[in-house]
Amino acid sequence: MKKTGKIDSSGNSMLLRASAKRLFESLMEQTADRIYIKDKKSRFIAASQALAEMHGYKNRHELEGLTDFDLFTHEHAQQAFDDEREILRTKKSIINKIEKETWHNRETTWVSSTKAPLYLSSGKLAGIIGISRDVTAEKLAQQKLADSEQRLREQNKIMRSDYESAMKVQSVMIPGRVPQIKNVDIAHLWKPMNMVGGDIINFPRNPSNCLLFFMGDVCGHGVAAAFYTVLIKYLTAHSAEVYNDNPRDFLNSVNEGVTGRIQCGFITGLAGHFGARQKDGSRKLILSHAGHKQVLIYRKKEGSIELINLPNGTVMGIPGTTASQSKAFDLHIGDRFYAFTDGIIEASNLDGQEFGIRRVIRRFAELSTQPIDTTINTLYKEVTQYTQAPDQQDDITILGFELN
Repeated sequence: MKKTGKIDSSGNSMLLRASAKRLFESLMEQTADRIYIKDKKSRFIAASQALAEMHGYKNRHELEGLTDFDLFTHEHAQQAFDDEREILRTKKSIINKIEKETWHNRETTWVSSTKAPLYLSSGKLAGIIGISRDVTAEKLAQQKLADSEQRLREQNKIMRSDYESAMKVQSVMIPGRVPQIKNVDIAHLWKPMNMVGGDIINFPRNPSNCLLFFMGDVCGHGVAAAFYTVLIKYLTAHSAEVYNDNPRDFLNSVNEGVTGRIQCGFITGLAGHFGARQKDGSRKLILSHAGHKQVLIYRKKEGSIELINLPNGTVMGIPGTTASQSKAFDLHIGDRFYAFTDGIIEASNLDGQEFGIRRVIRRFAELSTQPIDTTINTLYKEVTQYTQAPDQQDDITILGFELN
């Protein structure tokens, strides 16, 4: 019989079956993936060499007949067994489930596991086929990130609590005691940019029992600036104990105490006091400044506001600086005095234009028939409307007095 070199259908089928088996064997021996097949009792009937070596076996066939209960602690083995029972019951696969593997003698590992029902060619359910990929490094990185985020949340919570505590302390400390002086109305507004701020106003007690006041602005914002307001509060109270009716000496004393204690930046300040009331109801207002050069005086008789530029003086906190020469002003019944930090003047709208001193002067003049505390609060509201910004741009403090 002549050979044709052809393979009949029976031989072709046998060759394909032999090839498929060999391909499967090669796959299980050479793949780096952890592949396995289990019967319906969750016993291994085939496993990749990588899976065997991961469990400490030299030959992958050594896994055959074992279950996860032989390889892991009960915790992981029971979870895997329950998952596989559910797959066999529902005929539904589990895709990329992150599983925690617990061992008897090694650290916990994590895998991404995919398991599916395995059917024979007849369509009969035979067991489970699965593949797992080690994701321990990724899981540990995620846990580290989660731990870091949790610590950050806890730190933020603590910081928030600290902020709120600092805010409560500052709100009590600033302005603190406001004296009741006959024939002098006192108005003040203190609005920090954040929960706490670097502006301060106070009315220190002094031997003359005169109406002594201080307004200051620490360079910067937030907690760092707020800490220095505590120092300034202490220094102004200490300097006021020996007040000699000269606000320049008072500011220089505060400056001496603060210089060298501020790591960076400076403090601007304004101080003054009212003299005794005269028979006609007038009083002298004596002022000195350390960086707050401009103040306003409303003259009721003329119905106008004067912009006062005080003599030159330098900021506090820098060696060699000094406050301005003291200057006295006569105020009469109905006259008003205004001082403010730069947060009002420099508040900018969306086009970058500042509110400016001219608007402040005009509005105080237009509001002169209103109580002095109303004029201050109205001006503040108008500044916030002018900026059209959700957040305040700087600490804002306004101080006002009216003789009556």
